[in-house]
Amino acid sequence: MTERAVVTESEVQAPRLEEIQGRRRQLFRLLLLVLVLVGAGVVLVSIAERLLGQEPPTWLSPDVIRVAFVLLAVAFALYVREKERSLERIERALIEERVLSTALSNRVAELTAISQAGRAVASTLSLEDVLQLILRSAQDLLGATEGSVMLFDDGKTTLRIAASVGLSAEAAQKTISVGEGVAGWVAEFREAVILRGDVSDPRFRRFVPKDRPVRSAMSAPLYARSEPVGVLNVSVSDGDRSYSEHDLRALTVFAEHAAIAIANARLFELERAASERLAEVDARRREFLAVVTHDLKSPLTSIMGYVRLLKQLGENATLEQAKEFNRVIEKQAARMLDMIEQLLMATSLEEGARVLSREPLDLRALVGEEVAAFAGVLGDRVIDMRIPDDLPTVYGDRSAIEHILANLLDNAVKYSPDGTAIEVEASPAPDEVSISVANRGTGIPDEVLPTVFERYKRGDASAREGSVGLGLFIVRSLTLGHGGRVWAENREGGGTRITFTLPMRRDGDRD
Repeated sequence: MTERAVVTESEVQAPRLEEIQGRRRQLFRLLLLVLVLVGAGVVLVSIAERLLGQEPPTWLSPDVIRVAFVLLAVAFALYVREKERSLERIERALIEERVLSTALSNRVAELTAISQAGRAVASTLSLEDVLQLILRSAQDLLGATEGSVMLFDDGKTTLRIAASVGLSAEAAQKTISVGEGVAGWVAEFREAVILRGDVSDPRFRRFVPKDRPVRSAMSAPLYARSEPVGVLNVSVSDGDRSYSEHDLRALTVFAEHAAIAIANARLFELERAASERLAEVDARRREFLAVVTHDLKSPLTSIMGYVRLLKQLGENATLEQAKEFNRVIEKQAARMLDMIEQLLMATSLEEGARVLSREPLDLRALVGEEVAAFAGVLGDRVIDMRIPDDLPTVYGDRSAIEHILANLLDNAVKYSPDGTAIEVEASPAPDEVSISVANRGTGIPDEVLPTVFERYKRGDASAREGSVGLGLFIVRSLTLGHGGRVWAENREGGGTRITFTLPMRRDGDRD
């Protein structure tokens, strides 16, 4: 509506200027007519004076009449001059109004283009689509032949080209530091810049092709909600286009819309990624609940069955039967207790409730105690310990390290067949001690290996009984809590080795 009103007013101004020109011509014609009449009157008075030969009254003397005609002509000339000046002022005002009207019309058209581009950019939530729309809109708005959108890294110290048009593949891979080059300067000082002519400045050549002459270029900062996002660059290398301060203001306004769209697209991607992670965690939680329900139900059913059997037999049960039934009941109850302890431990680690202490530990003796505790569940398996006598003292939480060793040994027993050896090794390394537990089972599937330390992940289906998939998650959490590392790898010839490290004493550790 505004743009149409401005155009209509501009169109109306043309006949108004023609009307003023017509009035000026009429005034000049009238002035000439008056001068002619005055001249003719003076001539007629002179002729009448000679023909009559009589002396007229003083007030009708030829000199008086001539002076009167001259004064009349002068007065009329002054009147015409005043009218002429008035028409000149009106004409200048109309010309200025036409210029302003044209400029306003162009400004409205430009703002309309910026608004349309901003709405188009904000209409999509894919970051890649947003960046491409920004570049296309900037090209249409400013006639750019090259352009790029540079985004900050997470540390807000480096800019990389996230999307470009008209740039070579090599130029599109460039990264710069904040403060480096024109784009880096724009990012640091949050001020748009414009360069005209053949740009030979090596700073600006960081993001335009070096083999193409650039006539004019601009860079504007991208800021959304006072947070730095990046830099928008455009340049012209073909044609006669040369950017002006007006173009720089247009780019700055457009950059504000673009920065908000980029920030929104990033938020959308973060929310989508978080939603996908939550969906995955929820799926694992459902699977975990089903597994835990099944795994807890199995020993509980066994316990209830043997209790019912003892009750039925009563005094008729032999001593051997009673011992066997009690042994099975105790074993199944221990399974349930172990699963419940794993759940409680995992919950406390997730909530950050576990606080690890620091005390000097004899790792050789500690590993030996845990290995001895597993003697009753090894069956035909053997444990081969390879721990040097001069193993350095480490500082850590005894209970936590016992839990790590117990989980790894339990995992090795579950996933190794009878008659094989479980190898426990320890060795010093710079600033840390590494401990590994290895078995000769079937190994971990390649697709599971990268995520084996995550919650609810379980290995070979043949050895899942009594496992809730939290053992290795607890191992990783407790190891990281000590400042150590942990990893899993498949062994040549079959089996798996899981290794964790504990740091040696550092400044700040207390006895």
